[in-house]
Amino acid sequence: MKKISIITAMYLGLAALFCTQAQAHYPWINMSNYSPDPGESVQMTIGWGHRYPLGKFLKKGDLESIVIVGPDGKKIPVSTASELEFEPENNLRNPGAYLVAGKRKTGFYTKTTQGGKRQSKEGLSNVISCSRSQMSMKAIINVGDGQGTVNRKVGHPMEIIPMTNPAQLKAGDYLPIQLLLHGKPYKGKIFATHMGFSTEKDVFAYTSKTDRQGRGKIRILQPGVWLIKAEHTQPYPNQDECDVEKFIATLTLEVK
Repeated sequence: MKKISIITAMYLGLAALFCTQAQAHYPWINMSNYSPDPGESVQMTIGWGHRYPLGKFLKKGDLESIVIVGPDGKKIPVSTASELEFEPENNLRNPGAYLVAGKRKTGFYTKTTQGGKRQSKEGLSNVISCSRSQMSMKAIINVGDGQGTVNRKVGHPMEIIPMTNPAQLKAGDYLPIQLLLHGKPYKGKIFATHMGFSTEKDVFAYTSKTDRQGRGKIRILQPGVWLIKAEHTQPYPNQDECDVEKFIATLTLEVK
């Protein structure tokens, strides 16, 4: 009985830990315009928090990378317009579908009884939990007539791939997606919400699942700007260094 109680306590403790980590902040890309005319300037910010579209913003120093992939597959550099705003170095002059792809700097976060520390738990005392996060975000821009494929892989650790250009959708349609983890199909939950649905923490308008091929779909309940989010948490390889590793991916797009 004593052994069973210990094992049960261990599982409950692990479940509580994973539950806590599931509430992590996540980033997303805000576009000033998701369907600009050719040559029209566009800006973007990186949202950060639990309440889409409300929250804080990430700065350039928080990012590992951010780039725009054009209709021809070529990368367009992104420059800093201000401390919190970004823009393509050259205006998007060619009609077609563009992907903005960004990645937040990977890092540790350890909760202790004295507060949070942005480091692994090595050398710390009174540790409650530790996580290492890899967070990626994408956005779709349709320049001009809104034609073009958007199902390119950009190589993020976790990645949401839209299989249909949202410019071809309307309210009531389904957006098919594929979810990848380390480039392989991932079976798991996907969450979606649209701007204006709720300002409460971690509240989404639609929840679905992907299958073993990583395929799933999101119903577009109404026109507007949408955010899709997926995440995966697994034990960290070195438990002396950290407890869990978290992968998060988001995708923002507009359906008119």
